[in-house]
Amino acid sequence: MVDLRENSLTDVPKPLAGLPRLRQIDLRSNRIGHMPDWLARMPSLEKLDLRWNEIDPSLPLLSRLEQRGCVVLT
Repeated sequence: MVDLRENSLTDVPKPLAGLPRLRQIDLRSNRIGHMPDWLARMPSLEKLDLRWNEIDPSLPLLSRLEQRGCVVLT
């Protein structure tokens, strides 16, 4: 698990893309408004917490994650 909550992030950190076995990412309470495409290619991701960000919950990328079984909290 990577806990990056409350860090005033505006983007999802790119180095996370190099962690294919990462299962959970907590990005609560940041300023993220854009989701990178590489996030959908993280094979082990089971939970993505995006609450209290500027994310549109209807983003297709979030739907793709949910369809493959990832819990996405917005």
